[in-house]
Amino acid sequence: MTRRLIPFTLASAFIATQANAQNTSGDMIMALLRSSMETKKGVTLHVKGQAISIVVTAIGDHFVEGRNQQYSKFVVRLASIDAAAIA
Repeated sequence: MTRRLIPFTLASAFIATQANAQNTSGDMIMALLRSSMETKKGVTLHVKGQAISIVVTAIGDHFVEGRNQQYSKFVVRLASIDAAAIA
């Protein structure tokens, strides 16, 4: 390899690693959401600094639907979920 190609090779490897890490975290969040829906356990979603506790009732392509004590129906975009924790 020439010296000119080394930075581009390293950059492309870094981008590929970051893409895999993002897919993994999204898959883990989806696994928690599915687990909440199947077991009827509560899950806490962290969305833009706010914590929202729900029981998942449906999962769509771009959203998750749930309910809690205050609201009978609650819809959150999957892209806006920063983290999830299950009880």
